[in-house]
Amino acid sequence: MNSCCESPRTGSSGSAGVARRVRRTCLGTMLVALIVGFWIQVPAATQSTTTTCQGANPYDAEPDSGAIQDCLARFDRVLLEPAGRPGYAGYFIDDTVRLRRDGVLLTSAKAPAKVLFIAMPTLAVPMLRAEANAFEISFVRFDGNRDEREVRNRPCSVVRNYRNVELSGVAFKVRYSESIRAVCASGMTIGASSRFEVADSWFYENGRQPEDAGDVAGLWADGLNVFNTTGATIRDNAFWDNTDVDLVVHGGPGCAVYRNTIEHFDRYGFAGMQVGFPERSGCEISENRVSSARDRLGFGIVVGCHPWAQCEGGYANDLWVHDNVVQGAVVNLAVDGLNGGTVERNVVAGAQGARVMNCLEPADYIAAHVVNARLQNGFRVRVADFGVPCP
Repeated sequence: MNSCCESPRTGSSGSAGVARRVRRTCLGTMLVALIVGFWIQVPAATQSTTTTCQGANPYDAEPDSGAIQDCLARFDRVLLEPAGRPGYAGYFIDDTVRLRRDGVLLTSAKAPAKVLFIAMPTLAVPMLRAEANAFEISFVRFDGNRDEREVRNRPCSVVRNYRNVELSGVAFKVRYSESIRAVCASGMTIGASSRFEVADSWFYENGRQPEDAGDVAGLWADGLNVFNTTGATIRDNAFWDNTDVDLVVHGGPGCAVYRNTIEHFDRYGFAGMQVGFPERSGCEISENRVSSARDRLGFGIVVGCHPWAQCEGGYANDLWVHDNVVQGAVVNLAVDGLNGGTVERNVVAGAQGARVMNCLEPADYIAAHVVNARLQNGFRVRVADFGVPCP
């Protein structure tokens, strides 16, 4: 960068006048130079740098994880090539790609066309893990390539983590992206995070039920699982045919979850949406739509977490669940384990089928274990707790 110090102008005649102007100008220039010299050091470190990451090649079958990792470590804007030309295969992921720098953009060089990340058969870890603030991931499709993976029949556990994507941080964004065909656990998990936004993205066909996995249990997967939604927004996303719970929201102050759609017509899932967990408090859930064919969805929306063993009988706190539409599940709306909050103006209809956890009968709206909360009318008192013996 240039010093910004230029020679003084000597437009007046006379050597004395020139000398005075030179002295004044040089003193001023020296002062300005000192100030500018300090100033230019600050933005120089924050100037945005961009790459198309030529070391990663989406037209061959070689691993691209290392090259993409290097680009994310060195550049602020990583613009990758999307599908569109003959021979495009995508970026092959053979190890977890880590995003660790604040403010990084990972996106398509030709949006709205989407970049493809595809898991290689040998991958036995998540495809991408981000631990940073104010980053953005947009126009990227994460394909877990479930049916070709060597670990495809190994259920996830504490030591076996086959999620597609794991994110944590503050004020990040996920937009116009997809997470599909995870082996198990979740298409995307968001951990210790706040003030983030997930919008206009798709989560579908993650995991397998035993009937599609040679009777192996534990290979089901959520679409999106969010452990802390403090100050967060999850909106305008589409979920379909995920095999555990399409959208899990533990809650947090200032949380807003709205205008998401959940559909199950081809594969069974335990629930469309589950909101609230004992360690979190607060969230507004509104204007979401859940629909299912017969015996393709156990619960439509569950407020509270009593149907799951991990809840340990605890209570969700201060949820506002309103103006959602749910139809076609075995139990369309279940409120079980809620302390404080309001459930109102939800539309539920067409409960059908028999495949639901904990031996419940078809019902549009059931409730139990509710304290200090206001519920809309029309519920039947039915306990959905995990471990309730079947008749």
